[in-house]
Amino acid sequence: MDGSGESALERLEFLIASPNRYRLLRSLSESAASPDVLGEELDIPRSTLRRNLTVLENQGYISQVVTENRYEVTIAGEIASEAVENALSTIEFGASIGPFFERFPAELPISLDALTSCDITISTTDTPFEPLYHVRRNVMGATCVRGFVPTINPLYIDTLHECIAEDLTLEVVAPPSGYESASPDYDETLAAIGASENITLYESDSVPGYALGIVDGMVLLGTFDERMRTHSVIAAPSQSELRRWATESYDEIKATATPR
Repeated sequence: MDGSGESALERLEFLIASPNRYRLLRSLSESAASPDVLGEELDIPRSTLRRNLTVLENQGYISQVVTENRYEVTIAGEIASEAVENALSTIEFGASIGPFFERFPAELPISLDALTSCDITISTTDTPFEPLYHVRRNVMGATCVRGFVPTINPLYIDTLHECIAEDLTLEVVAPPSGYESASPDYDETLAAIGASENITLYESDSVPGYALGIVDGMVLLGTFDERMRTHSVIAAPSQSELRRWATESYDEIKATATPR
């Protein structure tokens, strides 16, 4: 690492050495404030507040307007605050998207820059069905949907049934076992879906162990846990390379499928 890199690293270490420094910098980036207001809003003890305001000012990130008893952020402080916020968001996203790729069995042609603009939804104890609802929201607002799923969830069936009345074209490929797992409770519903003009259901034993959806200009990808419950769903930006991969993957599976 050259000298400039080491200097930047030292500045970053300074800003994150105490959470209060970043909190103060972020607060002052929104509006100038007096020490009393900052201490009350951020719940920082007076001695701690004074110490951190002093070091931030010494580093050139904030400046004091003595006549008005307030602090305001400098241009350097605004840039530093935004940089730290972006870094924290990227780190948090990396931690959240890691479990998805641990379970996704294929290699995706998507750059790291594009990954940061993806929307990831993971099933948790408190929100076990949120990934399914995420898919549902995207499908219900689309005009053209094509995809495959390795299993049929009742919520998927209900969503497909509602799509009969929607102005969209929808194709779904699933393994025969996926449809069988929904019987007999959903036989009538699946029959109504299959008889609709805008929805086509296909069967194929070649569906892989992940879900893929091409939803207008978006690519949806889903992973499953050991019990074939939806674990996570990622909504990826429609890059040309990713869209091409998704289209080829879907066409390859559909070529092995027969109408249900």
